[in-house]
Amino acid sequence: MTERLYEGLFLVDASVASQNWAELEALMTGIVTQHGGSIEYSEKWPEQRLAYEINGTKRGVYFLVYFRADTQSIVGMRNDAQLNEKIMRCLFVQETFLEEEMKRRQEVADRRSAEPEPAAAAPATEEAVAEEPVVEAAAETPAEEAAADSGESEAAEEPVAVEHDAGAGEEEEKE
Repeated sequence: MTERLYEGLFLVDASVASQNWAELEALMTGIVTQHGGSIEYSEKWPEQRLAYEINGTKRGVYFLVYFRADTQSIVGMRNDAQLNEKIMRCLFVQETFLEEEMKRRQEVADRRSAEPEPAAAAPATEEAVAEEPVVEAAAETPAEEAAADSGESEAAEEPVAVEHDAGAGEEEEKE
């Protein structure tokens, strides 16, 4: 009996998820824990449009779970998830890089929770912009200076695309 780190991904109908997410989360984590798994990290992903309809559903919510479990218990977890009507799809993966991926996701989640509210940060940035001195003009590159001196602009230097219809010319010649 070998215990390994697994990644589980559950897909739930968005309308069902919006009604009672706490119940659904308990259901999905319960599937893992009932079969001897210990959850190390989990996160809810925002509602998304599905690539194709599943039972008439066009939008869904994913729930990602990293857990440690015995290799034999995965079959029972998969069966329970497939038999549950609220879970549309599930996927369980075991790879060597999952440990690093889980740590990376935890660090990102920790940084997001440590950041201040975007509404609170907005006034501070507006004040900083107002206090900065306004720069009249940026320094021109030597090519821009030469073009300005000769009266040419960069737009004039760009080639102009001309449409040519080879077939139309042949028809005119035949007539």
